[in-house]
Amino acid sequence: MAERKARVSERDALAAFGRVLAVTGVAFELQPMLDRIAAEAAALCHADIAFVFLREGDLIQFVAGVGGSGEHREYERTHPFPVNRDTNAGRVFLSNGPVHIPDVLADEDYRWPGQAIDHYRTLLGVPIRTDDGLIGALGLGRAMVSPFSNAEIELVSLFADQAAVAIRLARLLGDTHEALERETAIGQVLQSISRTTFDLDAVLQTVLDSAVRLTHADQGNILRESGGSFRARAFSSDVPAEFRDIISAIAFGPERGSAMGRALLERRTLQIVDVLADPEYRLMDAQRVVGFRTLLAAPLLRDGEPIGVLAVWRTEVRAFDASEINLLTTFADQAVLAIENVRLFETIDRQRTELARFAPQVAELLSSPEGEMLLAGHRREITALFADLRGFTAFAEQAEPEEVLGVLRQYQAVVGGLAVANGGTVEHFAGDGLMFFFNDPTPVVDHQLAAVRTACEMRERFGLLSTAWRKRGYELGLGIGIATGFATLGRIGFEGRYDYAAIGNSVILASRLSGAAKADQILISQRVFAAVEDFVEADTVTSVELKGFSHAMTAYAVASLRVVSAI
Repeated sequence: MAERKARVSERDALAAFGRVLAVTGVAFELQPMLDRIAAEAAALCHADIAFVFLREGDLIQFVAGVGGSGEHREYERTHPFPVNRDTNAGRVFLSNGPVHIPDVLADEDYRWPGQAIDHYRTLLGVPIRTDDGLIGALGLGRAMVSPFSNAEIELVSLFADQAAVAIRLARLLGDTHEALERETAIGQVLQSISRTTFDLDAVLQTVLDSAVRLTHADQGNILRESGGSFRARAFSSDVPAEFRDIISAIAFGPERGSAMGRALLERRTLQIVDVLADPEYRLMDAQRVVGFRTLLAAPLLRDGEPIGVLAVWRTEVRAFDASEINLLTTFADQAVLAIENVRLFETIDRQRTELARFAPQVAELLSSPEGEMLLAGHRREITALFADLRGFTAFAEQAEPEEVLGVLRQYQAVVGGLAVANGGTVEHFAGDGLMFFFNDPTPVVDHQLAAVRTACEMRERFGLLSTAWRKRGYELGLGIGIATGFATLGRIGFEGRYDYAAIGNSVILASRLSGAAKADQILISQRVFAAVEDFVEADTVTSVELKGFSHAMTAYAVASLRVVSAI
């Protein structure tokens, strides 16, 4: 079975995270949190079952689940298993990373008897990891052979991170005398995180204020990574301006001269019981301003790498106890969640902007189910148009680079503008070569004719440009190729640089026709001609040899658009 296409956008995932965090903010009992995480994970990736496993000594124990039969869940609950390759969760512990089994019946090492109860076929397991290491696994299954996509694996991995935070919170706060106060404060922080989009400063301030209050500290601040160093991002409201200026001027890094530097260096929560008795401590100007004596700092870790530091202090020598140290670590985890939340929104926004450069229609669909399907990949009949310059290589060898860029900018602005104005999608620019396609992401009526009409307008406008260039000694012509057919379309690239691309024989044929076209010639394929022959004047070009095609083919050179009289 073909891979199931992801139907859930990043925004849907963040909404699901918010619902999990809302449960966290209501009560810190572990079971309801894990039940909700399992339910949201199953819904997020359209899984038939979702189980949560925690390690108990040498065995892996089922602790929560949704989907499947009650008999299956009871079997899992009563049969803890060792870390080995017999199970998907066991392999997660062995690999310390996501494990995907497309079909358990085709996997010779998979031997878990529970499979015979509900007969699931495709499994995905992701680690639940805290600073203490791998503590559990989140497992999802599908009844039919339907592998999870890379996007779904990434989303489930983010959900597993939520499970780790929930476990830490529940274990830390469940039995403390201050559980009610802490529950209220942390719930506010988590609800703030679940609501935030781009107001990271407000969320970090909430995290900091709550951490200072609940660790019984006097003040605190937060550092964020910026350009390879770490800079102050938030302070307690009552911190003097002089202290803010001193700390804000420092580019912190991993070093021993400050509590924050040590947290970055050692990548763990640590304290300095008395800075005045510590021979390595160096921030004495800052100390004299606010008078701190005991410092506690927790690194903000994303995938084990520091992205910031949360620090609190007391103006008397009084060590933070184990529960306060653990609590600050939890608040540091929340700060990471807030940062990741905003990073995801910024990624979505950046992708909208980037995709809009290539296809304005795409940006309008990104927040809809159609948009998610569009990005994931789909097939549609399109008409592809390739255009490139004749004589450009010789021109580029003789002209100054500034002149070459000037000509390219004029050419691309005219040709690209016409394509977009006629409903085309700009697939890519590659020097003097440009590719457009019509009828995706939004349908274009008579897309073959729209492409031919665009090509004729391009040729006409290019003629004006080439006349001006010829006066400066630039002999440049335009060759265009057009073909139609079904293609696979979707997003390609990587974070920070995405394109919206089309792949198929029609795209290749249009490219080859463009290469075969003479200066100021528009070559169209037979299928395009069949769709537009009533609207164009064209000459038959026989025995066209095209690279990559085994047989010569017939093409048509468009002379002009035919004037069609209204009846």
